Parts: sequence; structure tokens; C-alpha cells
Amino acid sequence: MKLQDTTGMIYLRYASGFGPIANFLFGMKRVKSLIGMDVSALGWFRRGVAPWMDLIQLESDSGTVVNSYHRFWSVVMGIGAIAIGIAFIFVSFPA
Repeated sequence: MKLQDTTGMIYLRYASGFGPIANFLFGMKRVKSLIGMDVSALGWFRRGVAPWMDLIQLESDSGTVVNSYHRFWSVVMGIGAIAIGIAFIFVSFPA
């Protein structure tokens, strides 16, 4: 999803609480209703080759609120990576 104002455009990183399939459904169903609306976005600004924002909440003037759960998925992936690393250590160096 992209957000545009008078100064330019920025990509918004949205993550559903239900995973990639829900991300796809959000893009198909809810984004169309937000096109052309005045919104306010809350999130973390990130810099890279192109700037983007890790979206936490998007609120339109009509009252539509969209919550994003990228922080939840970041924690889940981090814990998973740690678990795989610990398992790899125990498999590589048995007691």
C-alpha cells in the first residue's frame, strides 16, 4: 500500500494478524475503500533505498481504522530463528 500527500509518496508495510492470506484479502477488499480518502497513519519510519513506514494504525476521516501487526510477526519470526539456532546447536554438538 502507498500513501501520497503533497510532499510525495511513501510505502506502508501492512501485516495482518492472520498471515499472508489475510494480507492478500485486505489488499483485494479494503484498500479500494481507502483510495482517495484523507487518512492519518501511525507507525515507524524506515530508511533504505526507498523510504517506507511499518504501519501500526491507519485511520480515515470517515472513521475506518486499519490495524497492522508487523511487530507481532517480527517477534514470532525472531523467536522462531532463536529456536532453530538452539536446535541446530544441540544437533551439531550432542552431549
